[in-house]
Amino acid sequence: MLEYEKEQKVVNVAGVKIGGQPGENPTVMVATVFYTNHAALLDEKTGNIDREILERELNEYEEIIEDTGMQGIIDIVGGYPEALIKECEIVADLIDYPFLVDGLNDSARIPALKGLKEIGLLDRAILNSIDDATTDESLQKLKSYGVKNAVLLTFGNRYIYPEQKLKFLNESLIPKAKNAGIENIIVDTAVLDLPSISINAETVRLIKTQLGIPAGFAPANAIYAWNYVKKYGESARCGAIASLMSYCLNSGGDFVLYGPIKFAKCIIPALSLLSAVNSYYRKRILRKNISERTPLRKVF
Repeated sequence: MLEYEKEQKVVNVAGVKIGGQPGENPTVMVATVFYTNHAALLDEKTGNIDREILERELNEYEEIIEDTGMQGIIDIVGGYPEALIKECEIVADLIDYPFLVDGLNDSARIPALKGLKEIGLLDRAILNSIDDATTDESLQKLKSYGVKNAVLLTFGNRYIYPEQKLKFLNESLIPKAKNAGIENIIVDTAVLDLPSISINAETVRLIKTQLGIPAGFAPANAIYAWNYVKKYGESARCGAIASLMSYCLNSGGDFVLYGPIKFAKCIIPALSLLSAVNSYYRKRILRKNISERTPLRKVF
């Protein structure tokens, strides 16, 4: 089991604690809404949604998160600023968790954050993301709006391997975040494809070892596109997804974007077991403190 010598920072966004030593805080399970073909999304340009479907999915997700003692964040995807603001407002009205403002580019994300400030939701919003394409103009807008929470995405053709990603983070992304006045940063190590998940796991360990900041990644797209396992049926596919997500957590990752919210029943209980085992080791073997909120008190 892992125990980092470097002091680990814990980022607190609206009561959700991201980061720390493995087993210290419950893993954050990030569920995506308004993705392509999401039944709740009726019109991506206007942000028109089927509120009944969305509410049912959010309620189920919240019930599973609370029942297992894990932690939750909602990843809100959108390509149009006004629609994204509307979608964030609806989600924030239905559930108390923080949310990622996951616009497809800065032209969607930045105006959406301005709108969220105007309606008083900026404290629960996490920009997804600051990356290689984020301009100085965008950084100054983020600073002027008072955005405090952001994901740093280590994606780029020149940043494939762990040491490259760490260098990119240190020399570009962290300075960008500081210039934008961001106080709470979490790092997404940027999955390229299914085999590269091993690289991401190593990158998480490297970041936490050297910098001590919260890190994780989003293997969902790569996993759900894995056609090979589909021939064995949904139960095999679910098992494959859960096992690979567990690998992500066991690398010391603080959060995982597991994909469409509808898969909560498949993914979250399985990962809560691993999170609980990590907490048990930290408490019983390492004799270290763990969070009051923990699946260790829920799933055994």
